[in-house]
Amino acid sequence: MRQLLCALLSLAVVGCTTQPSGPATPEQAALAASANTQIATHHLRNGALEPALGKIRQALEQDPQSIDAQLVAAELWTRLDDPERAERHYRQALSVGERTGAALNNYAAFLCRQDRLPAALEHWDEAASNPLYDNRAMALSNAARCVTDQKPPSADGLAEHYWRSALTLRPDYRPALGGMAEWNLANDRVDAADAWYSRYTAATEETASTLWLGIRIARAGDNAERQGRLIARLRGQFPESEQAARLME
Repeated sequence: MRQLLCALLSLAVVGCTTQPSGPATPEQAALAASANTQIATHHLRNGALEPALGKIRQALEQDPQSIDAQLVAAELWTRLDDPERAERHYRQALSVGERTGAALNNYAAFLCRQDRLPAALEHWDEAASNPLYDNRAMALSNAARCVTDQKPPSADGLAEHYWRSALTLRPDYRPALGGMAEWNLANDRVDAADAWYSRYTAATEETASTLWLGIRIARAGDNAERQGRLIARLRGQFPESEQAARLME
């Protein structure tokens, strides 16, 4: 699920914050909060949690209404293993203004990690229903992945629903194509898994993960020749990968 945070952690980094000599105007406070949020994001990306905490506290003092600051604070407290504080910041991010797709997606990912699937799906559904949100396919794919990870009684049909909904929005969306291949393989639908895998590999670069999925599909379909070719490519291109190590199991 860490991929769910990419949009949050991709802010540009600025070198310093503005320190006004007198009382800050609302505009100055918002700019200073934005700068401190970006610095906190930089620290967070590099695993420097203590300086990140200091900067995000400054940002929230300067502009408590900043959605970005609230989201960074939520992620920071998640990493500090304080889910109660993290959730307060997620809720604040959703209450201070428009319920943005990014905020809904990130909060849903948090809820999924807390094993609160129904609430997570509710927020992903809301994110995906926003036509202004550019990453609706990602939100739906995240929902599908959460379902497959948690495996509720309705997991099979529900996961397929979300994968297909993502592909309705973006027919070439790679995570959903790979998800459909994996889902069909897990349900012993080898021919369907192979068909989805072909679409998946046509849309993405070859990686250890894509080769490993192909190996599993070839193995399930008793296609020894294809399995051998994929194994050779995995060992040749990604000899140090976790997937290559699994070949020895």
